[in-house]
Amino acid sequence: MSVKRFVAANSRDAMRQVRAALGEDALILSNRRVTEGVEILALADDDHGRMTERPAGSPGLADAPSPRVPTHRSPPPANRSMPQPAAEPSETPIPTTQGTPLDFAAFSERVLGEMHDLRALLTTQQSLSLSATHGVNSEVERLQHRLLGAGFSPRLAAELLETLPAELGGAEQNGEAGEAWLKRQLAARLPTLDDEAALLDAGGVFALIGPTGIGKTTTTAKLAARYVMRHGGADVALVTTDSYRVGAHEQLRIYARLLGVEVHALEADAPLGDLLDRLAAKRLVIVDTVGMSQRDQRLVGQVAMLGDSTQGDSARPIRRLLLLNAASHGDTLDEVVDTYQRASLAAGAPLYGAILTKVDEAPRLGAVLDIAIRHGLRLHYVSHGQQVPEDLRLAEREPLIEQALAAGGESCFVAESGGLHRSPTGRRLQSLSRGLLGQGRALAAALATLRREVTGFGMLEQAWPLLGYPLEQQRRRLPELLDPTLWRDMDSKEPPQAMLWARSTTVSGADWPMPALCLNAEGRALALPWLAHLQPAGEAERLHWAESQLGMRWQLLPNCPTAAAREYLERGIAVWLAIVQGNSRVIAAGERYTLAALAAHAEPRAQVDCRYRGHDTRLAVSRLAVTRIDGESLNAWFGTLSDADSGRQMAQRYWLAPRHDDRESALIESMVAQLIHDDLPLLTRRAWQRLDETGQQRVDPELRLLVAAGLAAVASRLDQEHAPWAMDVRAQLLGLLGGRRSRSPSVLLEALMHLFTARDAFVQVGGHGIGDEARR
Repeated sequence: MSVKRFVAANSRDAMRQVRAALGEDALILSNRRVTEGVEILALADDDHGRMTERPAGSPGLADAPSPRVPTHRSPPPANRSMPQPAAEPSETPIPTTQGTPLDFAAFSERVLGEMHDLRALLTTQQSLSLSATHGVNSEVERLQHRLLGAGFSPRLAAELLETLPAELGGAEQNGEAGEAWLKRQLAARLPTLDDEAALLDAGGVFALIGPTGIGKTTTTAKLAARYVMRHGGADVALVTTDSYRVGAHEQLRIYARLLGVEVHALEADAPLGDLLDRLAAKRLVIVDTVGMSQRDQRLVGQVAMLGDSTQGDSARPIRRLLLLNAASHGDTLDEVVDTYQRASLAAGAPLYGAILTKVDEAPRLGAVLDIAIRHGLRLHYVSHGQQVPEDLRLAEREPLIEQALAAGGESCFVAESGGLHRSPTGRRLQSLSRGLLGQGRALAAALATLRREVTGFGMLEQAWPLLGYPLEQQRRRLPELLDPTLWRDMDSKEPPQAMLWARSTTVSGADWPMPALCLNAEGRALALPWLAHLQPAGEAERLHWAESQLGMRWQLLPNCPTAAAREYLERGIAVWLAIVQGNSRVIAAGERYTLAALAAHAEPRAQVDCRYRGHDTRLAVSRLAVTRIDGESLNAWFGTLSDADSGRQMAQRYWLAPRHDDRESALIESMVAQLIHDDLPLLTRRAWQRLDETGQQRVDPELRLLVAAGLAAVASRLDQEHAPWAMDVRAQLLGLLGGRRSRSPSVLLEALMHLFTARDAFVQVGGHGIGDEARR
């Protein structure tokens, strides 16, 4: 056996040669750029096992001389969108230095051992150091350097970059796609105030807390000014509890006089509740508290004094806003938030949120944003100067992230890229808990994106918890989920446009027929399955129901429509397309033929790239005018599906459709939509079976099928979708499974079930708002 050399114009063509010659499990020994293009040295996986078997009495690895072979780093793979002609493959064995076969075996064992170590490292958070250690100029290294340079912690960098999509991991990236991905990840995890108007209109009691010298008094005035500009000052009262700092009372009185609002000074150790009772008529009360170090032993007692008012059932809760100095070191901020959060919980409620101060003095915002993300602390406002009220603005995700990542220049306090090391043994438990919180943030981000982007995912979230309910409650709640009026009125940016009808027969290996599924305008599946037994009985009635009740404009049929259905379709506005068998007979040129026999005579119309069952494929579409046996004039469409890389034919499909020459492009898109979803019955059956493995005792069959079909639709959607949001969610979901899993609908289905199971676990312990949407 020997190592083989492959040379091609680009990495894609070279890897195609490797797969064709050695299979999918080939081991890549070297990848470098040469004059002819790209050279790859590869070895079949089973060859390695035979080559490295050491006979009895043979010298070990340490005794065998290692041949001197230059090490070559992997060059950036070529751009997929600009393929170049492939060079002829060269599969000649590599010449090695003179010596016994054991010399090469020892060398092979050493090199491949290092490769296995490399693969193991890639599955851990510590893999981020790999790029610097091995000198690979990868996108991981570049993004890691960006995060650390902006002031974000190595821990958050590891959490983010371990879910970097495979599409962005190569060294050939120009940086724009990776930069956009990084900003989306940070924005998805950074909690900010969504509606300032609602906050100010509702009013309430707010206490500004934090260490000394952080700007609480000035921020109190700025916050009051924002309210006064909307509602006037008659319903505002300011309270100061700072009896330690000289001039604190007078400073707040000056601001109050300028704003035209009341001000009250609370003596040391005096109960705040009594004063709040007297101010019950005020819509907004802002309490300027005494500054106190996070290491001061009196902190818990001071925060405990900020209890609710004492009016019994009508008590007004005090919302504690923590002020964070954006110019502080990350470790200091971490300690501040941790200490004040524990003190606030001891007082009866968690921190309500945070306000960033001294942003104008901070060279880097990464640290304070990192703290807000990792602690789940919602940012309300940003203070960036002394002017009242001009220098207080609403905390907005995108501008804050842009400002943080725009920090330039080197810093001697920023770790070198790749310097992320394993925690000492004594800190493993702490690292584990923070890792779990990081997973919770990733889950929350994935769930929020799916709710926003996939119509019907919210319904799926509501249905999933019902699987664990008693059977009677399942059946009581199920009609709400199946109500068509609720689904039709669902607020969505992608309303259903096409109905993907399934065969009326049962799915292979199951005792139920596949539900119908809605598709959006791009032909992507929505999580809106329609159970077969809840649809109207006749085909014409079903088509009318889908068009009139759900607004469907395309009807994708599993076989040629009946005479009654065709009569309805001729009167309606929806366009139909039917996938049929190759042995279906039609009339062409006055003779009866099967569609399979006519395929070679059809006129080529288009070639379309698509994803089919987890593979990149190309569909060649051709057309031929035919007549049905009953005399109806139709177009027969023929689709040949081939592997995009090898050109190997994978499938042949046939369709019949009305002769709509003006809608040809839309018809071809509908053919692709019907083709790429032909694995939905198998995915639904797999989800059905997996739901039986969840340990649920009794589950209503309708509910189980609804959830299974919804999960299958979302898995298919994620595999098909090219949008950046789908790439992000795919990476997050595949990260849940661990290891290196290839993207496919079945793998994504498994990951989705992990997502819901993990969400249930976090909901039980109150994790980061993961289950908020489902609970609502």
